[in-house]
Amino acid sequence: MDNNRILCIGSAVLDITAGKINKNTQWKEKQRIDSIIFSVGGDALNQSVRLADAGADVQLVSAVGNDKNADIIRSELIRRKVNTDRLIVKEDFPTGTSLILLDEKGDRTVFSVKGAYCELTTGDIKNILDNRVRAVSIASLFTEPNIEKDGSLLKLLKEAKRRKIPVFADLANDKLGLGINGIKDFLPYIDYFLPSLFDARLMNNEDSAETNARIYRNFGCKNVIIKCGDRGVYILSDEYEGWINAINVNPVDTTGAGDCMVALFIYKILENDNIYDAARFACDGATYSVLFKGASAGFIDEISVNKWKQSIKENNFNSL
Repeated sequence: MDNNRILCIGSAVLDITAGKINKNTQWKEKQRIDSIIFSVGGDALNQSVRLADAGADVQLVSAVGNDKNADIIRSELIRRKVNTDRLIVKEDFPTGTSLILLDEKGDRTVFSVKGAYCELTTGDIKNILDNRVRAVSIASLFTEPNIEKDGSLLKLLKEAKRRKIPVFADLANDKLGLGINGIKDFLPYIDYFLPSLFDARLMNNEDSAETNARIYRNFGCKNVIIKCGDRGVYILSDEYEGWINAINVNPVDTTGAGDCMVALFIYKILENDNIYDAARFACDGATYSVLFKGASAGFIDEISVNKWKQSIKENNFNSL
């Protein structure tokens, strides 16, 4: 069988998004707001959906509880054509759930329940690197403490390297304060590392994207792409070094934009784009994603992104 499947390993969450909420005036009982919606989220789930939208064969490797929130997640994944054979049920844990409050600028405050996805074990990822796998995304380091601590994730990464399967990885918030020591053993086995500047700053106590990228390169990761929100991305690799600026928009909801960027970058790298072109497209697609409310809302593929970019050019031309 052709090796064309992408594995996304990490979190699967049900998001409850409410907005717009002005923190200064609306924190009191029974306020009318624009909307409250249920949507699917979590780093690995968001990546899976965006990859599937782009046309990739993608399998989500995560866990949910045995509850109604899990039913909603599974139903949406099937609708979006994501393979759920490795969406494991953990009877003793709830499905990860987040309450997301959006302000008038589209920025968010998130409250979350630690969910079943944090409980992946060695057995849950056993034999996942079969001959169908084309690439692996560790949707966020620090998301799966069991397999990170017991050596099974490192074993998986080493096996991927042996099989010449490219590995992509993002970085979650370093809640335990482990710093670079918490991930340094993984970095030499990661082909493309795509942390946000926010998380990199917390880890390394360094402000600039350039300095944080060099830290990760010094620990063995060849290609580092630092996601910097509305500033765009900074790339440090043998192939290219420099900034890619983001398109300026008024965001509706920034939730999941980083996950969208990673997914589209993976898709374009596997389409044999160079690192600059892949990051350029991924950055544009991530910007487009913030115009929708919900972490994986809207259908985003190459056609829709290019059509949106063309409309921007035409509107700018018409306004001259």
